[in-house]
Amino acid sequence: MFGALVVLGCALTFASVAQCDDNNEYNWMLPYERSSLDDCEERFYKKIDASKVAPSAGSPAYLREFAHIAAIGWTNEDQSVRWLCGGSLIWENFILTAAHCASNDYNVPPDVARLGDINIYSDEDDEFAQQLKIVDIIRHPMHRFSSTYYDIALMKLERNVTVHDTVAPTCLWLDDEIRFPELLAAGWGRTGIAEDQTNVLLKVQLAPITNDECSSYYDKGNRMLRNGLMDHQFCAGDEKMDTCPGDSGGPLHVKLFKNMNLIPFLVGVTSFGKACGASVPGVYVKVSKFGDWIIETLQRHGEMATRFKFEPMVCANRYYDFRETMIDFVSVYEGQEYIDLSNAYVSSTISNNVVFFLRLPSAPQANNVCFGTLIEPNVVLTLAECVLDEGSRPTHVVLANEKMIEVSEIIIHPSYNPSISPFYDNIAVMKLHSFGMIEPFCGWYGDPKPDQKLLITGSNLIPIEKTEEYDSTTIMTRVWDQAPEQCRLAQEYSDMLPEGLQYEHLCYENQPFLVPGACDIMIGSPIERNGEKRVYIDGINLFGRDCGYGEPAVGIRLSAHKEWLESILLPRRDNATLVHIDSDLKLGDECEYADLTKGTCVYEPSCPDINTRLQNNQHVMFCGNRTVLCCPNKATDPRMMAIEDEFNQCEKRYRHFRTDQQNGSSHAVEIGWQDERNTTYGCYGYLISTRGVVSSASCLLERGSRPNIARIGGIDSLDNSRVVPIEKVIIHPSYNAETLEHNIAIVKLESTVDPSENVFPTCLWQNITHSPVKQIVLDFASKRYDPIHPMYKSDCEVLLNRTFDEHYTLCMNPGTKFYQIVFYVGDLQVRLKPNVSISNNCYETGSPIVWRQAPNSTDNVEYLVHMYSHGSCDLNIPRVVTRIAAYIGWFNAVLH
Repeated sequence: MFGALVVLGCALTFASVAQCDDNNEYNWMLPYERSSLDDCEERFYKKIDASKVAPSAGSPAYLREFAHIAAIGWTNEDQSVRWLCGGSLIWENFILTAAHCASNDYNVPPDVARLGDINIYSDEDDEFAQQLKIVDIIRHPMHRFSSTYYDIALMKLERNVTVHDTVAPTCLWLDDEIRFPELLAAGWGRTGIAEDQTNVLLKVQLAPITNDECSSYYDKGNRMLRNGLMDHQFCAGDEKMDTCPGDSGGPLHVKLFKNMNLIPFLVGVTSFGKACGASVPGVYVKVSKFGDWIIETLQRHGEMATRFKFEPMVCANRYYDFRETMIDFVSVYEGQEYIDLSNAYVSSTISNNVVFFLRLPSAPQANNVCFGTLIEPNVVLTLAECVLDEGSRPTHVVLANEKMIEVSEIIIHPSYNPSISPFYDNIAVMKLHSFGMIEPFCGWYGDPKPDQKLLITGSNLIPIEKTEEYDSTTIMTRVWDQAPEQCRLAQEYSDMLPEGLQYEHLCYENQPFLVPGACDIMIGSPIERNGEKRVYIDGINLFGRDCGYGEPAVGIRLSAHKEWLESILLPRRDNATLVHIDSDLKLGDECEYADLTKGTCVYEPSCPDINTRLQNNQHVMFCGNRTVLCCPNKATDPRMMAIEDEFNQCEKRYRHFRTDQQNGSSHAVEIGWQDERNTTYGCYGYLISTRGVVSSASCLLERGSRPNIARIGGIDSLDNSRVVPIEKVIIHPSYNAETLEHNIAIVKLESTVDPSENVFPTCLWQNITHSPVKQIVLDFASKRYDPIHPMYKSDCEVLLNRTFDEHYTLCMNPGTKFYQIVFYVGDLQVRLKPNVSISNNCYETGSPIVWRQAPNSTDNVEYLVHMYSHGSCDLNIPRVVTRIAAYIGWFNAVLH
C-alpha cells in the first residue's frame, strides 16, 4: 500500500495520490460508491476542446427611435407650414392623434404630415423625410370639442409611406395594464411657459400615475372634465418635465425589446395638461381602450386590418428590420455604427435538459404548461404543482433527443402545501425507468451569487399571418441573479407569498421589457449558468412574466433542497464502512475489532492487509491518531513480505527509470505460445513485479492451451525485447467464463526481470474507495491510447440491466475526445453538435487502464488501476473492467 491512509474532507483515500485538488483535473477522484450530489464534473467528465468563433460585425445600425412620429401641420398662404400637433404612424397610411388636433383655433383642419424628420424647420436632415397630404380625418364618434373625453382621431394620408429605417408604423399597446415604470413622450411643442416651439424633436421620460392620485390635480369643477378622469384616460408626469402645447396628439410610448431591437409600442396619445413646465402630470388617452375602434375604422376605409395584425409579436415582426437597435449592441468603428453580436441577450440554442411531459394512455401529446429539467441520467426535476393531481400525472417524458421514457416514480416534496401558498417547496422528482442517453448538466449546490449571469430557457411565439395562428419555438436568454431585497415582484405574486421570498427562491431579472410573447417562462425548465468547465443548473423556473425582463421572475433554488434531493437520489447503504479512532490505543498496542479480529497498532504503510477490511465494508480502527491503525495480525512469511514491499515501494524503487514521455511500453508484455514449428503472440499483459505479469483470464484460456513464453520490452522496438519462459499461468479461482467475473490472471515468469528504463514494473493502484477520473486505456494491439472514465456502479447497472460486485468489477465510459465549435453570442454559448474524433472504441481484452500523475509531477508515476475485461464497441454503452486494487492480496499470495 502506498501513501498514508487518511480521513480527508473529500473521502477516505490515500494522501499521496488524491489531494482533493479540484483545480487539477489529473487529481480528480471518483468514489466507487456515490456519496454526494457535488460530483457532477467527475461523474460526467468529458474532455472537450472548444474552438471559439469570434462574433462578426453586421450591417450598419441607423437612428430609428422616432420612425413612427409625425408632425401635423397647417399650410399657410405662402406655402410655409405651422406644425402645431404631433401624431403616430400606426398603419402605412394612417396616423393616430388627438381629436382636438382635427382643427386649429380657426376651425381649419390640418392638411399635411411630415415623418422621418427630426428638425422640421431645417433641410439639413431631410434625406429620409416624407411629407404627405392628409386626405381624411376621423374623430372618435363620442368626442366633443367642448370636453376632453374621447380625445382620439385617425388621419388618413394621401398614400402609403415608403417604409424605411426612419419611417415605419408603431405597434399599439392594447393591454389595459400599463406595467411600465417609465414611458417616453416626444414632440415639437414649447419648451416652457411663454417659450417658442422647438425646431428639434425633444423627448422626455414620464412615469405613469394612477387616476386616483392624478385626480387631485384635475377636479370635476373643470367644465372640460365634468366627470373627472375616466377609465380611457390616464396620467403621466415628471418632477421637472412634461409635455407642452404643440405636443398634442403626439405619442406616449414604450420601447419593448425583441432579440436585439427595440420595438415602439404606443401606450397613450397626448391629450391635455395644465401650465407647461409646472410639474403637473399630463393627461393621455389610453390607446388600449380604442383598439376595436381603430381596427374597425381602418377596415371601413378599405384596409386589411385585423386584431391579429396588431398582436404584439405580429406587429414586432412586421417591421423588425427597420427598428432601432438597442444601444448595448451598437459599436462605432471609424464613425460608422455596427451591430455587435457579442453583447446579445438571446440565442436560439436551447438547453438539452428541457423535458416535455406526456400522459398516457391518452394520445401522446406534450403538455406545454409544465416542463422538467434533467438533473440525473434518469431523474427529472419539476414543480410539485405539475404532478400533484394523480389523475393527470405524467406517465412518460420526452427528452431533447426525442426519446420517450416511462416514469417509474414521482416524489413530491413533503412540505409542499398549495392551500397555504403554491410558491413554497414547490418541487418534485420524477424517476425514469431507464437512462435518456443525454448527459445532464451539473446541479449548483453552492451559495447564491448575486449579479451572477444566468441563462433562461423560454418559449418564443411565432405568428403565422396566413392562418392567423401561432407556432412556438424555444430560446435561451440572459438574466442576472438578484438579491432578495432587489427583487421587486409584481403585486399578483407578492400576494401569494405570505412569508415573503425565502432562501429557496432564486430571483432573476434583466432591465428592458420584452415584447409580449418574445419569451415566456417554461415552468419547470432549467435556470443555467456557464461555469469554467461545465454548464450548471442553479434552479428551475417557478413564476414570472416575460422571462424576467422588465420585472423579476423567480425559480426554485436547487441548493436550498440539497438535503431532500440527497435523501432521494443517493444510494442507501445499510452496511457502510465505519471508521473511528480509539484514543486509548497507541503505537505497538494490541487491539481487537468488534468481530473479534485481533491486531496490532502499527503505522499505516506497514499494514497492506487493511485493504481487505475496506473491501469487505468492515470497521477500520485508528489508534490514537490517523497515522496509526489497528492492523489485523498476519503470517510473517518473508517471501510474501518481499512482494508486498515491491508493491508498496514502487514509487521510489523505480523513480530513476521514469520519464514524462512514457507510453506504457516499459511495462507492456506480449504473451505467446511456442512449439517446435512456430511462435505466436495473442495476448497482452502488464508487468507488476520483477516476475509477475497481470493479464485477462479469458484471453489466456481462449486457445485451450496455456501460453508458455512472454516477450518483454518489445512494444516500441524488437531490438530492445527479450523472450522469457513462463513458469506458471494462474487463473483466478473464481473466474467465470460465462459472466466474465474475476477476468484476471497472473503469468509468473521463470526468471526475474532486471529492471531498466526499457523494462520495469508498473505501480499498482491500491485505493479501495476511489478511482481517478482521468484514465487511459492502452490498447497495444491497435496502438491506441484513449481516455476512459469510471462510472458509479448504480449508473452502470441501469444502463446494462445487470448487477455487479463493485468490489471486483467496475464500469467505465469511453472517454472519446470531442471537438465542438462554440459560438459566443455575448455570454450565451451557441454549442454546435460535437464532432467525435474517434469512431471505433473496441479494445482488446486485458488492455491495461492506467492513471498518470499530472505533467508537472516530478515522479512521473503511472499506476495500473484497471484491466479491460469486455464490452460493446458502441460509444454510448459502458465497458466492464476489473479493479486491480481488489486483487492485491491475491497477487501477494500467488507471486511469493
